[in-house]
Amino acid sequence: MAENLMKESAALLPEIIQVGMGVAVSNWCLARAVAQCGELGVVSGTALDSVLVRRLQQGDQGGHMRRALAAFPDQDMVAPILEKWLNEGGKPKDQPYKIKAMPTVKMTRESEILIIVATFVEVYLAKEGHDGFVGINLLEKIQLPTLPALYGAMLADVDAVLMGGGIPLAIPGVLDALSKSAPVELKVHLVSAKTENSHQLVFDPSLFPSLGSRALKRPQFLAVISSDVLAKTLVRKASGLVNGFVVEHYTAGGHNAPPRREGAYGPRDVCNLEKIVSLGKPFWLAGACASPERFQEAQALGARGI
Repeated sequence: MAENLMKESAALLPEIIQVGMGVAVSNWCLARAVAQCGELGVVSGTALDSVLVRRLQQGDQGGHMRRALAAFPDQDMVAPILEKWLNEGGKPKDQPYKIKAMPTVKMTRESEILIIVATFVEVYLAKEGHDGFVGINLLEKIQLPTLPALYGAMLADVDAVLMGGGIPLAIPGVLDALSKSAPVELKVHLVSAKTENSHQLVFDPSLFPSLGSRALKRPQFLAVISSDVLAKTLVRKASGLVNGFVVEHYTAGGHNAPPRREGAYGPRDVCNLEKIVSLGKPFWLAGACASPERFQEAQALGARGI
């Protein structure tokens, strides 16, 4: 109870949240610029392992990847990545990129390390040189890289985790456990043409002795939702504390829930903000909100911001 109260009383995140757009559209440069302006800069967490190895194959122009890699707390994990993927001077334009292995349910150690390190790099660069807020945006429906990605982001002191594209009931508890460097699990469903099987993703920080003994800051968790019913469900049934919500109107695009009536969105697809207010959590409105007028309107409706 005391721990939850402490998390609940954490400093409020800024009034404006920059949207997380993948892959590497919301990159560290954009997130850092937004954070330096006093708002919440957000990096996309999608496919950061692929993003890192491509940047290294391009020659790491500006040396940003190597600078962040040099800050990673275990250089024995970094060295094989540089040896395998860095192409000094960049690859010839007529040659294809070397492709990394896809994530799997039973993750290889090489793949796990690459996800941890790549996510650390993106968050580290976004947070470099200022004391503003930086978050990472992940999708519930892209589950295989989630656990090592969260750990890598937390190693870089990420301030917030935003997640939509599903119902992320398990993620708050995962963040709680990773902050103590405890093992975590995440249920994942694999669907085939014949059957649906349930599997567990497992991640154990103690398998990385140079990393796994440290206490990490538990980032604030913001669920991206479009329904007051879903918000209520998350508050009641999530595995840990939900710090707030990003409430999407259907005009937000991206990974929206489908319309309740076939063919088109309508009034039934608009979230009941009075019910969101009653949950007592800060929330931000999204979807056609990028104007001073909509910002003021959002705050008048009880939102923290947009």
